[in-house]
Amino acid sequence: MSYARPKRGKPERWVREAAGNDDVEGIDAALDAAKDRERLLNKGDFVGRTALHWAAGRGRADAVRHLLALGARVKLSGNQASPLHDLAASGSPNAPALVQDLLAAAPWQLTHRDNMGHYPVDKARDVGDKSMALALDALMMTVVGKRGPTAKPRTPSSWMPSCMSAGKARGIVGSDERPLLEGAARA
Repeated sequence: MSYARPKRGKPERWVREAAGNDDVEGIDAALDAAKDRERLLNKGDFVGRTALHWAAGRGRADAVRHLLALGARVKLSGNQASPLHDLAASGSPNAPALVQDLLAAAPWQLTHRDNMGHYPVDKARDVGDKSMALALDALMMTVVGKRGPTAKPRTPSSWMPSCMSAGKARGIVGSDERPLLEGAARA
């Protein structure tokens, strides 16, 4: 695939876009256009997702392997998600084959929780990717010695605004029973 350099944007955006499109030549061309390859390779977007996050999040096997070979660091995004979280949530058929590559670069990703308390295996289960969930579960068995930990099951009522949870903690009756805007409509 030939890489046509975009007319707009900065080189760090070009690297992320090429990684997300599985364009290895484009990654190299964008890095060649940069003054500082190391910084550009590991620069995150506005939420902290690096080129490795973009490639893993779309299940792009060639790009993930190429970025790791170039020395891309495994970093956390703004929501504390690792590239393995993004790979597990991608639902890509290439995902189970890339797990070993990502774990070789940073084994801690397997047991790391994102800011919602989810492990990568939880992300795979959320999107219904059984093969990825099985692969991650098998790896958890070798590392932890038991089935992969999962976050607490989510129920529709598990989320509540902080003002309501504070009322519930203080024992205010009805603070968790009525919708937040119901009281505002009466006033």
